[in-house]
Amino acid sequence: MVTRIITGIVLIAAVIAWLFFADFPIFTMGALFIYMVGAYELGPIFKFKQRYLFLFLAVAAAVCCFVIAPPGEFVSGHIPPVVKYIIALSIPLWIGVVPLIKAYPHKSSWYENKVICAILGLLMLVPFLEGLLVLRATDIALDANTGAYLVLAVMALVWAADSGAYFAGVFFGKNKLIPAVSPKKTREGLYGGLILAFAALILFMHLGLFSVYADSSPALIASGIIAIVFSVIGDLLESMIKRLGGVKDSGKIFPGHGGMLDRIDSQLAAVPLFLSVNWLISGNLA
Repeated sequence: MVTRIITGIVLIAAVIAWLFFADFPIFTMGALFIYMVGAYELGPIFKFKQRYLFLFLAVAAAVCCFVIAPPGEFVSGHIPPVVKYIIALSIPLWIGVVPLIKAYPHKSSWYENKVICAILGLLMLVPFLEGLLVLRATDIALDANTGAYLVLAVMALVWAADSGAYFAGVFFGKNKLIPAVSPKKTREGLYGGLILAFAALILFMHLGLFSVYADSSPALIASGIIAIVFSVIGDLLESMIKRLGGVKDSGKIFPGHGGMLDRIDSQLAAVPLFLSVNWLISGNLA
């Protein structure tokens, strides 16, 4: 428990420093580090025979994205349409994994197909990476911290959902959500998480943390709610593939907290879905 608390404090301090004290190139390097560690952990979970094969694929995908649309362009406020489309791939991905999660463990033959696993893994990671960079670059020429608050706000929606789910589950949890995938999650916990996260969304809107993504209130509310709901799907997807891979934690990089994927599983869905749904509803996707 002591190790877990100390690691948590260090992680919080590192995230704050990364968001508010690192310039955009350093932030990009940090995002790439998160991305690559996540890819390194996914390979063994998907049981690729060559441990580094999926990492190589992920690096190649990131290089292609950066060549097509260098992140430096985001600083000028111009987000190329191709980047928006890459991030928007998160919409069919996260909708598509819902039936897989519901069908587990009875229909999991897809896991034996490494092409499907590779595509799934890349679609989990690449839109998330691009989404982080787009969020952080928002209005950076006008105020260096606007994007930092924006990233923090989107991530905090997930943290609020996790916290609300934990406490509601502890005090009121009776009915299991999807026991085959995550035995500890309950429907009551889910409802508690959604309520607290929605309250956080309203608070962050009042505080003006969403920058240009608050120009359309309907788009902001819808994208926030979708990000919150599907953050739970992100958590469940990681739990499912870990069960299929026969592992408890995705890695050991964080003592007491497991691996990188264990820390970002919900964010993998929330970050790109927040952006893509907002663009879609506000008419700014193209």
